[in-house]
Amino acid sequence: MEIRPLEDLRTADNLSLAFNPYGLGGRMKPEDAAEFQQRQIADCDLAAGVAAGTRDSFERLRTVFAYGVLCHDAYTMVGDQALLIYEQALRDRFTEWCAGTITFRVPHAPDVSHTVTSYEDVKKGADAMRGRRAKLVVATHAIEFNGMLYGLRLWARAAGLLRGRRSRAVEDALAKLRNYVAHPSGHHVDTPVEAAGTVRDLAELINQLWGQATPGGRLYPAPLRREIAVLSWNGSGRARMEPADALTATDHVDEHEDDEYQHVVVRAIPFVAGSRWNDAHWAEFDTLYETTRFPTDYLWGPGTREQARTWLEEERPEGDSVDFIDQCSSSRTTDACCHRCGRR
Repeated sequence: MEIRPLEDLRTADNLSLAFNPYGLGGRMKPEDAAEFQQRQIADCDLAAGVAAGTRDSFERLRTVFAYGVLCHDAYTMVGDQALLIYEQALRDRFTEWCAGTITFRVPHAPDVSHTVTSYEDVKKGADAMRGRRAKLVVATHAIEFNGMLYGLRLWARAAGLLRGRRSRAVEDALAKLRNYVAHPSGHHVDTPVEAAGTVRDLAELINQLWGQATPGGRLYPAPLRREIAVLSWNGSGRARMEPADALTATDHVDEHEDDEYQHVVVRAIPFVAGSRWNDAHWAEFDTLYETTRFPTDYLWGPGTREQARTWLEEERPEGDSVDFIDQCSSSRTTDACCHRCGRR
């Protein structure tokens, strides 16, 4: 092994400098690259209640990530370690959740409980039940549980700590990547982009385990704010969406043209230029079916602009926040749908 002088260790890695805000290309100045890369995960803060062990391991990731500008291999190490912390977070959260006791349901026999003070005790209890077709009791459910990553993932879902069908697929992918890292069969290299993405996903998963959704998140996003809006259509198929308070401002509206339109008042995600949460399907709104990207509630209409203005002034409806994960796509009037998913 070549012993490198301290000055060399302080020199920025040229490969790391090639990753800039516009992609892979022109190299950045070392000081600019250091700031830019750290900002990629600077907002990945954990919820206040996260277990100390998981928190310390995660903060170490962010510390080492900053040194990737000096050594590009640090990004691979961060990405790999983040996948291992995935299981650590599940173990820490399980230990808190079980509150000192785990119970297994055994076929044709009384339930068996084990007192646990650490996850090592949990694993021993699961191993002791192997071969008895025992299942872990989680509220009203009984699930397979072997104390390993697979069992922990089943538990987190059964306990309602993780949510969303799309995020379930990402959890599957993270589990496969974690197994690859824990049992490697070759050499691989991560980029700063991949490492930052893994860290961000890990932060979302950890926070969700401890009951905090992520505002603007990719996996477990927080509820979105809905405002009162007016959807308008005319006979030629033209449509528009405007905030409710626009009905009181007539200086920009051609009243003669507006007579051709029918108006519906809804509660919907407001359109914000450049926002990733804009609903590209707002014009497809239907009062009976979920046809928009985000939940949109019918409030009044159809009618003229003057009628809509009068209704708004009398009723004064307010906006709200809505969780848009796994929204039902069946008819709003179908009772069977409501019975299946619990949503009306």
